[in-house]
Amino acid sequence: MRTLMILMLATTLLGSCVSREAEPLLPQLGVVSPPQITIDPKTGVHSIEVDVLILNIAALPWPISSNRTEASKWIGRELASMRAHGEEPDIVLIQEGFRRSTKEMISLSGYPNWVRGPATDDRMPNHSERAPDEFVNESYFWKGERLGKVMNSGLYILSNWPIRSKDAQPFYRHECAGFDCGSNKGILSAVIEIPGMPGHLEVFTTHMNSRGSTGVPDERSLTAHNLQIDSLDDELDENWSGIEPMIFGGDFNMKQARARLDYMVGDRGQTERPTHIVRHYCHVIVKDCDIRISFDGDEPWLDTNDLQGWIPGKYVSVRPIMVDAMFDEPHPRAPKIKNRYTLSDHDGLLVRYRLSWNPGDM
Repeated sequence: MRTLMILMLATTLLGSCVSREAEPLLPQLGVVSPPQITIDPKTGVHSIEVDVLILNIAALPWPISSNRTEASKWIGRELASMRAHGEEPDIVLIQEGFRRSTKEMISLSGYPNWVRGPATDDRMPNHSERAPDEFVNESYFWKGERLGKVMNSGLYILSNWPIRSKDAQPFYRHECAGFDCGSNKGILSAVIEIPGMPGHLEVFTTHMNSRGSTGVPDERSLTAHNLQIDSLDDELDENWSGIEPMIFGGDFNMKQARARLDYMVGDRGQTERPTHIVRHYCHVIVKDCDIRISFDGDEPWLDTNDLQGWIPGKYVSVRPIMVDAMFDEPHPRAPKIKNRYTLSDHDGLLVRYRLSWNPGDM
């Protein structure tokens, strides 16, 4: 009951707390830190390296969470410090950027281009035709499933290079479970023009239904998660050309959740795509990734909620060459969060990709 009272109070107060800033108009044409193109003298293959960071910044608003405003700003300052040394990630994918301080974080970080995901009032139909009748007819009102959307998606994409277009797609309104239903979770994708690379790079980020923190049975949260995977398939079918390379990352909420992973990688009758997960590729497929984080156990892709991956393009190939963590160390100005003095309760996952193409093949 205490949790419900907090959620109801949040419903009336969040309008003054969550981020509602206007985003820059598209296309956004700012360019900083253009990549260096290398050419193999024997093959003529051109290559660039792209650093992509994903980070759940845990910027949940009060009264759900406290002491998160300054933490978000410090993330922006840390990214700016990296920029001053030419070490900032080229692209940043943000989750849980609910607070107004997210905009301050972006301003402090120095990224010239950014877009945000679904807003609080972006609407989708309640359910898809895929939703099981039992799931549709059962409702956990006391766990927040019918209180409506009180927060936006919390998704942002930041880029050193021009963003030509974006698509922000919420999940179906009631294809969620428990307290997660208060956020208008979904998918944010962007078309990024990389200086010197033919075509463009497509990126997307998402934040999917959690499990234990929903307050509802695991079976219900699993159904919601599966339905959101289906929505992700629909979004890729509709918006990914199959020609351009794609990099994706986000909070997939699949840590130690075998059933969720099995559904995502299984045969659901979707369009076949040569999709790779970085942790699997660098642990199983190849042994030459520069891995600077601990891959515990035999299946390190199940050790975290935060995953990155890619789909190669027709002419531009993609492969990870380095994996590292960011914001995983204690910070002198960080408030305590989940027994850590870090700027977020999630470590940032930084992946360096090599994108390659042969002009003669195009």
